[in-house]
Amino acid sequence: MRNYLYIFSLLELLTFIPLKISAEKVIYAWQMHRHGARAPYLGVTNFLDFYKEKWIAKEELTNMGKRMLYLLGVKARKRYIDETKLLSPEYSPQEILIRSTDVNRTIESVECFIQGLYPHGTGPVLNEAIAKNESISFPPNIKYKDKFAEIINKYDLNKEGNFFALPYRMSILPIHLFYNPAHEFGLYSTSQCKGHLEINLAQKTRPEIFEFGENLTTRFPGIIEYLQGTNNKTINYEYWNLFKYADTYVIDKRDQRNFEILKNNPIYNFTDSNLTEYEKYSKQFLFMDYSETNYPKAHPEIATMSMSYTMHSIVNWMENAKKGDKENSSYIKYVVYSAHDSSIGALEYFMENTFNDVTAEYAELAESRFFELYIDDNNNYKVRYLKGNSDTAKLDISFDEFKQIINNKTWSDEKVAEYCKFNEKDTPTDNPSDSDKTPEKDSIATASFIAMIIMIVIVVILVIILIVIIIKNKKRIN
Repeated sequence: MRNYLYIFSLLELLTFIPLKISAEKVIYAWQMHRHGARAPYLGVTNFLDFYKEKWIAKEELTNMGKRMLYLLGVKARKRYIDETKLLSPEYSPQEILIRSTDVNRTIESVECFIQGLYPHGTGPVLNEAIAKNESISFPPNIKYKDKFAEIINKYDLNKEGNFFALPYRMSILPIHLFYNPAHEFGLYSTSQCKGHLEINLAQKTRPEIFEFGENLTTRFPGIIEYLQGTNNKTINYEYWNLFKYADTYVIDKRDQRNFEILKNNPIYNFTDSNLTEYEKYSKQFLFMDYSETNYPKAHPEIATMSMSYTMHSIVNWMENAKKGDKENSSYIKYVVYSAHDSSIGALEYFMENTFNDVTAEYAELAESRFFELYIDDNNNYKVRYLKGNSDTAKLDISFDEFKQIINNKTWSDEKVAEYCKFNEKDTPTDNPSDSDKTPEKDSIATASFIAMIIMIVIVVILVIILIVIIIKNKKRIN
């Protein structure tokens, strides 16, 4: 009897607890992530960087970077397949669009992301009759009997009565590259948009850059002496020189390098303590590069111009999602951009300049930003903007308000073309990248030119000496 009383008391208590099951439904998501951990792209010579750390190649995605993006894909699968049911458990080309900048590390990053989003075991399965039909599923000049069965079994193409199209039933997704001449993405770079070149150059010579260099010289004389060369403790304050010291160090730390060679050299006084402080200063410089150098507060138009085409596309995709959801028809539900810190910087500063409640934040390696279009409990369409490692939205407003603000804030394609001077001939830029000349390449070109001049001078001198010798010999003969 006492047990029944406990049960009735518990039921009575539950009636006073307000239970609400959310009917929220995500119908579209847009994501942009930064590539994973990479090798430094400035200051790598003979596979060694400034800090004597070895790399297979400069600029490339590291093994740690690959793992970072794979795990990001796993998280995306949990969110958009397991939890919200936005996507099908197996890849459908009608649901997903993936784009990347035309750079090895971003392409490889999104390839790793895909492996997390659609891991082994989610790929296509063939009908047994088709799988074993040599005239259908085998390439020309290859026969099943030519030890091909052994290969098929080795890679689990036949497993437990299933016949996989690819080993371990892996999934393959297309990756669409941004075509720079289309001027649809990456306009924050002065290599693509010349309209803010002068502003960018001015930001790289502002007093704060010089002060930063002075602080480095004062606080870390041993490190600077090492970087600049023995007995030379005056740092070169040129922007890209400071950038490569800061960027390379932070990249090394992010890839778990230990700097043992430097720590074991008593001349430079490298310790865990001053290296930690140096890392802090390096990150400070990289944030300056991410924020005030590329997107100065006095020029909010740079971020607005850079993001206008993309924001128009996002609004259009959301409109299509609303229509597709209402009509129960197919549509692109998930768009992924694989890009860079400066790409996310353009988005963050656009959002900060456009919406009062959004504050721009730095994008770490493999970090993401999301837009989600969802239907709330009251059947209203709403948009939220999320930072990848947070469940708290940086912005959460109605779709109609979001659309109106975006349309009012962004530029037309014609205005962007005029600002960026798309019709003018190319001019030099100051942005080292995979496609541009880096300061190192400039210095190599300069050195080559000087060497050529020296060679010409030597040849001229030798010719003169030869002529003099010939003239003297003729006089002797006469």
